[in-house]
Amino acid sequence: MDRETAELTNLRQEILERVRGLHGILTVSSYLTTAFLIAGFILVAFTPVILMYWYVLLAPLVFVTLTFNYQANQMTMEAVGAYLRSKEQDSGWETFYGHHKKRVQLTSFLKIMPLMIPQLLPAILLISNAPLTDGQAILASVDIALFLLVAANFRYKLF
Repeated sequence: MDRETAELTNLRQEILERVRGLHGILTVSSYLTTAFLIAGFILVAFTPVILMYWYVLLAPLVFVTLTFNYQANQMTMEAVGAYLRSKEQDSGWETFYGHHKKRVQLTSFLKIMPLMIPQLLPAILLISNAPLTDGQAILASVDIALFLLVAANFRYKLF
């Protein structure tokens, strides 16, 4: 096997590993979303409202971390795929899928919903004029800023 063939084989393997990682992140986020909802319903019965606000404001930090990891892997995987297509003009499935896949798809949006929905909770608290402490208001602002950064990171899908 020559050097270029070995490189292309290694890059294809990297794509497969990143796809597994992306699916793992989506699975973890789905489980976490479910766990946070169940825990929230249980906590709301036994916890003062002011503590529930902390719960709702801290949860998005977990999901923003997962989302940044997801985005980094997705962008790298797409770059590797584009590189492979540039090296092999007729690379079969890679070329077909690279040209077939739409930049923005409903299915792409729906699969990241478990990552994104929990990040909207701080905005809902602020819009509803929830009586937040100063610390909670600061954390809500940080959460919203991180959400906007996540949204800006997905802009490459739009153009």
